[in-house]
Amino acid sequence: MSQLAPAFTSRLADLAAPARVISDSSSLAACEVDARTPSAILQPDSAAQIAEALRFASAEGLALIPMGGRSHLGIGMPPRRYDLALDLSRMNKILACEPRDLTLGIEPGVTCAALDRELRQKGQFLPIAPSSDDRATLGGMVAAGIDSPLRYGYGSARDFLLGIEFVTGEGVISKSGGRVVKNVTGYDLHKLFIGSLGTLGLITRLNFRTFPLPPRRQMFVIAFSASSHAFEFCRLLVNSPLDPKVLEILDPEASALFQARGADFLPAGSWLVAIEAAGHESVLARHERDLGSISRDSGAAGFLSLEGSQRDRLFASLSEFSQLAIAANRAAVIFRVPVLPSAMPSLLEKVRSLAGDQGFACAILIRALGVAYIALLSPEQSAPPSCARSMLDLFISQGVLPTIDRCPLDLKTALNVWPPPGPENEIALRLKRVFDPREILSPGRFRGGI
Repeated sequence: MSQLAPAFTSRLADLAAPARVISDSSSLAACEVDARTPSAILQPDSAAQIAEALRFASAEGLALIPMGGRSHLGIGMPPRRYDLALDLSRMNKILACEPRDLTLGIEPGVTCAALDRELRQKGQFLPIAPSSDDRATLGGMVAAGIDSPLRYGYGSARDFLLGIEFVTGEGVISKSGGRVVKNVTGYDLHKLFIGSLGTLGLITRLNFRTFPLPPRRQMFVIAFSASSHAFEFCRLLVNSPLDPKVLEILDPEASALFQARGADFLPAGSWLVAIEAAGHESVLARHERDLGSISRDSGAAGFLSLEGSQRDRLFASLSEFSQLAIAANRAAVIFRVPVLPSAMPSLLEKVRSLAGDQGFACAILIRALGVAYIALLSPEQSAPPSCARSMLDLFISQGVLPTIDRCPLDLKTALNVWPPPGPENEIALRLKRVFDPREILSPGRFRGGI
C-alpha cells in the first residue's frame, strides 16, 4: 500500500465532503488492483471535483486509478504506482434521454442494470450486455473495452458511443464527439478512451446512441459433431438473408462450463452455435424455419429453440465466459484473440493441439465470428507460464495480436498480458504525454507500459 502523508489526506478532504474521503482498511482492500491497495479513496460527485482532485494529484505526483463497480479491475497489467482510488460510483445520474432521437447522456457511474431498467420503460435498450453482477457501470465497461454477445448485430461501443466529456491528467475538463447521431465536427478522440483503462483521462459523461427494444427475442442452439460443420453452418448463415443479432460458437469444453452453471439443457460433447433473432413473430418464425433448413444442409446433430429462462441463462453465460472459466478453474488464463473468420478454423486447430500436448484443456468461445476467447484450463489448478508463453508465441507466429484478458497475478509478472508494442506505440506514448504528462493515471496498466 502506498503511504500518503496525513496532510495529503486532509487536503483531499477539502476537495469533497469529508464523508467522501475514505481510508478505512476494509474499503481500501476492496479497491485493490493486482495486490496493490491505495492509501485513500475519493468519491467525487461532479466533474469539477474530479478536475480539482486531478490537479492536486498532478501537483503532488500521486498516482490514481478510476473505478466504478470494480467488476473488471483485473484487466491489464499491475500498476507501477497506486496512491488514490477515484471511485465514480456516486456519479450515477442520467443527464439526458431523448427517446425520439435515440440518444442518451449519462454519468460514468450509472450501472448497466439501472440503465437497462430505465430504457426499457421507454421501449429502448443499449447493446452493452452486462454480466449478472449488478455493480458493472457504463464508464467501467467502456474503459475496460468489454464487448457483448450482441456485437454481431449491433457492433461494439465504438459503433454507438457518440461522445464523451473527460478530465485530463492535468485537471482540464474537455470533450470529444457530440450528443447527436449526425456529428461530423472534430476527430473521434473519444474512441481512444474505449479500452484505455483510464490511462488517458477520467470520463465524466458518456453520450450514446440507443436502439428500439425488439418486441420479442428468441435464441436457437444448433449442435454439431465437429468444428468444421459448425463453421460451414456459419458460412451458409452469413450468406443467407437472415439478420441474427447474436452469433456465437462454443466448443465442447465451453458448453460444459455453461452446463455446470445452470445451462444444463445444452447438448453435451458437441460444438454449438448460438444464434438470437429479434423482432416480430414473423421474423422469429422466418429465422426458425430457415435456420432449421441451413442446419440440416450442414450436418447438424441437434436443433434447440430457447425462450424465457433458458434463453436468459444462456445469454448470461455468453456474457460471462471469462468469469465462468475463472470460477471453474482459478488458474485459468483467458486469451482474447481477434482473428479473421477465414483463419479461425486453422488457428483453433493449432490451439487445441498445443494445449493438449502440454496437458491443458481449453474452452473456446468465438464471438461474432471475429474474436476468439480461449480459456486455458490447468489440471493442477495452477498455471505454469510455459504453456501460456507457448500459446502467446503461437498466436504471434500466426500474425494475430493476443491479449490476456484474465490470468493469475503471478503470470502477469512472468509474462505481459498485452501483445508486443508495434510501430503505433510511439503514437500512443505521444498521446499519453499530451493527456497525462505527469503519468498519474493508471500508470503501467496499458499496452507498452503506458
